[in-house]
Amino acid sequence: MRPALELAGFLFLFLVRRILRQGVLRSLLFRWTLGLTMLVAFVAFCAFGVVTIRQLIDDAALLSPLLRVAGVSVPLWVLAIFTVVRVMFMKSSDLVELTYCFPLTNRARTLGFMLFEALLVGIGVSLMLAALIAGTISIGGLGILDDVVTCLIMPTVVTYLLASVYHLALERLLMRFRLARLRAFLVPLVLAATLVALYVAVSAQSEPVLFAAAGQGDDYFAIQLVFADIATTHGLVIATAAWLAAVALLVVAVCATAPRQFDPTRRFALVPRLLGDTEFGAYFAAHARAIETITVSGIVLAGSYALFVADIRLPPFLLIAVTIQAVYAYVATEPLRACGPPRHSPIRRYLLLLGPQLAMLLLIAIPTGVLSALTGSRWDEILLVVGFCASNLVILTLAGIAFPPEKGNPFSVVVGVAVAALVTGTLAIGTNLLGLPAWFNIATIVLLTLAAAALSLTGMQKIERTERHEVVV
Repeated sequence: MRPALELAGFLFLFLVRRILRQGVLRSLLFRWTLGLTMLVAFVAFCAFGVVTIRQLIDDAALLSPLLRVAGVSVPLWVLAIFTVVRVMFMKSSDLVELTYCFPLTNRARTLGFMLFEALLVGIGVSLMLAALIAGTISIGGLGILDDVVTCLIMPTVVTYLLASVYHLALERLLMRFRLARLRAFLVPLVLAATLVALYVAVSAQSEPVLFAAAGQGDDYFAIQLVFADIATTHGLVIATAAWLAAVALLVVAVCATAPRQFDPTRRFALVPRLLGDTEFGAYFAAHARAIETITVSGIVLAGSYALFVADIRLPPFLLIAVTIQAVYAYVATEPLRACGPPRHSPIRRYLLLLGPQLAMLLLIAIPTGVLSALTGSRWDEILLVVGFCASNLVILTLAGIAFPPEKGNPFSVVVGVAVAALVTGTLAIGTNLLGLPAWFNIATIVLLTLAAAALSLTGMQKIERTERHEVVV
């Protein structure tokens, strides 16, 4: 375990030196301001949860059924965040190669990266559960903590370890069949399919669990609530002992299933160049041929078709997943700027960066929008989602310029997406709480998009001047 901890320390050092000391993040004042802003946003989010739950529930006796129903969905949330984090870590082959000169086995290397992966999943789950936990404690006091621990926290840890064993076993299976280089395509597809199957199973459990917990139906056993059931029957101490035993067994299983060797991931797929040999076509190919872009696009199309078959009326929110690749756009096209025509105007360079992403979004938005319309969604709702996705592309492109994910490291992506989500989320919650009209929200998003585009232009020029040694860093 010690080599894995030392590797985690190295990755933390990399995080500090390569991300927290770039651009405006070099300023201690800015880092403190950013940290305090995120803390205030988190507290506001918890306060929002308190207000919402207190409006829905005024009897403390209803908290236990609420937590049991929420606990049923915990595996779904954990697997969803685990899938996103896994996709980000699959682009980090260059970062993994940095550790080749270390005296590490591949198993220790895998465990070292898992520590950071667990940290990201833990942060994601905490953000999702924080409002619910704050709301329940505000009504039930500290006495409700036993239910919080057994219904939410214990299943979260066990589910993460189960997901890790599942993923590592899948990796070993791909290596056995010599398909490891396609893991960036195959693993997300398998995880997404598992997520859909889990969603169907969990959806069927929520209602009987609620009625059983409220005493209005027959007893119902859900495996997610096994520790809560043990605590109810035999006490919290026995439940904690059972949970610790399960965690120990799963940690052993993780160590046993970790692959003993590492195969690099294929980065690009062999697909036709749709826009020929033009310069715009080269930028489009750099974006569209990436394995991750093809994988995410395939998942979005398959998910939209599944919603159409299930006749679920929902605007095409799955398109938001396509926009996440914008964080990698600047770094991925760096070789093209290095070998292309030397002196384009800044605006043309920016349009070459943004245009292919908008074209790809349009290609995916047409079929998903039509499928969504066939289920009953209005066209103004669909266009609003597509417009939000276009704005998100601009904002996440700025995040990729401000926090460039060098060597595919996922930490820059997390920081960039967190900052972008903080700005847009604060605006969205603020405008909803104030009950502002729709035109005001749209105008705010447009202004935010224009500001992000202007900052991107400035950032690109500064980076290029730095690379030409025209400014002192």
